[in-house]
Amino acid sequence: MESPFSFRPIYNWIVIIMVLGALFIPPLKMLISPEEHWSATEQRLLTVLPTLPVTVKGLDTFFSQVDNYLKDHFGFRDNFIHRYQREMEKRFGQIGVNAPVIKGLDNWYFYTAENILEDFQGRTPLSQAQLEQWLSAQDKKVNWLRQQGIAYILAVGPDKQSIYPEYLLENAMAIKGISRFEQMKAALGQQPPPYFVNLHDVLRQSKGTKNLYFKNDTHWNMLGAYVAFQTIFKRIAEIFPGKTFRTNFTFTDDVPGIHDSTGHQGDLARMILKEKDLNESFPKLQNFIPCGHTLPFNYGISNINKDSDKVSFAKGCDQAELTAVVFRDSFTVALEPFFSENFKKVIYLWKGYDQKNMEEIMASFKPDIVLEITVERYVFDSVAPRYKSDQGK
Repeated sequence: MESPFSFRPIYNWIVIIMVLGALFIPPLKMLISPEEHWSATEQRLLTVLPTLPVTVKGLDTFFSQVDNYLKDHFGFRDNFIHRYQREMEKRFGQIGVNAPVIKGLDNWYFYTAENILEDFQGRTPLSQAQLEQWLSAQDKKVNWLRQQGIAYILAVGPDKQSIYPEYLLENAMAIKGISRFEQMKAALGQQPPPYFVNLHDVLRQSKGTKNLYFKNDTHWNMLGAYVAFQTIFKRIAEIFPGKTFRTNFTFTDDVPGIHDSTGHQGDLARMILKEKDLNESFPKLQNFIPCGHTLPFNYGISNINKDSDKVSFAKGCDQAELTAVVFRDSFTVALEPFFSENFKKVIYLWKGYDQKNMEEIMASFKPDIVLEITVERYVFDSVAPRYKSDQGK
């Protein structure tokens, strides 16, 4: 006798729901989630949504760009890629996706995308016209700020191979050429303008028994950031004589760990799933009781980065004397605790210098100084942007 109850309809509905979920949940996530501009898994910029073409001839390019955009922003894309990489590593002992990372000597990892190693070899030089255009833009920026009674400082965070070439590969200096940064430094002359703070030289001179950069990450650690901070504020003290700053911070001996106090470390090792190399020893900031606290951020600034990990914000310490605007990137993450102790109010914008933003800010807030902190590989993007590897693929 046939049972009056059957699981077949329930099973069928479960299959239908699973199939529909697989089809519609990823695109739904893409539609309702904030737009991302950076892939943490691949460590690259994602394709931006193109504007509508103004001619019929532009339709082919437009639809191709839309296709690239949809591929880059498909829901859960980073999760799928990361899982695929892990399975390939676990089952076949290889990385499923080509990652822009090389393992150098003594477990040091280096970023290779955006022509970073070609620049190290001097194979992507700036033309004379590009160099002059960049210098002219700097002069225009500095002069405009000076007219407003605002000082300006540019500090370039060195790419890791610029400070630790000895770990890149054996005899790395034998292939070393003149980098774009070195072109700029030479063009500025033996007595560079006051706005330029040379962090490359001081970091090379300061490296010793303690590492200033993470071995498994693109960034400097807190101690490296502290060396940079001291150098920057030495210049600020020259610009504002008589002002006092908190510059004496103490550090522990090297402590093993995975994350430093900035909350990030190991981006390069993670990209190639070398979790065993995430744990390394580094000095930590100790006995630090911050004065800097979060302030309201309501300046009507346009074109702010909307990515959740690249937010703009304001901080300040009531005991400090000066005010500032900081245009920054990820190299400022470790600098921020030191900076926020030394400004009564400081606005942090995750982007390069933006004249429109400055004019918007000055409608309600006039800073004493503007600082532009940018990593070496992006400093010349306004005149000669690097090729973004995998961009649009």
